[in-house]
Amino acid sequence: MFGVALVMVNNMPTKKETLLIKPHHFLDIIKLFGSGLDSFVPNLEYGHDFWKVGNEILENPNVQLELTLDNDAVCIPCKFSNGLICTGTTSADSKEIAKDVWNKLIDQRLLEILGLENGANFSALELCKRAKEKVNRESIFAVWKEKPVEITEKRANFLFLGIDKYLEKYK
Repeated sequence: MFGVALVMVNNMPTKKETLLIKPHHFLDIIKLFGSGLDSFVPNLEYGHDFWKVGNEILENPNVQLELTLDNDAVCIPCKFSNGLICTGTTSADSKEIAKDVWNKLIDQRLLEILGLENGANFSALELCKRAKEKVNRESIFAVWKEKPVEITEKRANFLFLGIDKYLEKYK
């Protein structure tokens, strides 16, 4: 991907034995863990690998992650991925926006909050600890400021529950 040879680890595309992941995908996994999900199942409609990546992170706190603004291990098999970008759309501020543009916007905001750069490497546990230190309710609302308040409130609540649950599980 992007001129880098990929290898398969647990049937997921990785770069140098490191799982490529967008910051918001990592936080979504932790958020869903906080909502009560302890494992993920395939999404047959989209065909992405959120379930594989999510289960790997929930089962292996030492899995090495490389943060990316580009397509990651979740995106590669998705029906909306053309190999380089997401061709889907979403809404922000009640307007339709290219999902690739939206994802890059929120992931860049998350990298800034986390004090990290594109390409940073951490274990899942280390990244969760960093999120615990750096992410707060105000920053969640700043990242997802174009989304409805009630949705962002739920996101924040479940994310903080998930961070605490993950850190407790692997302390």
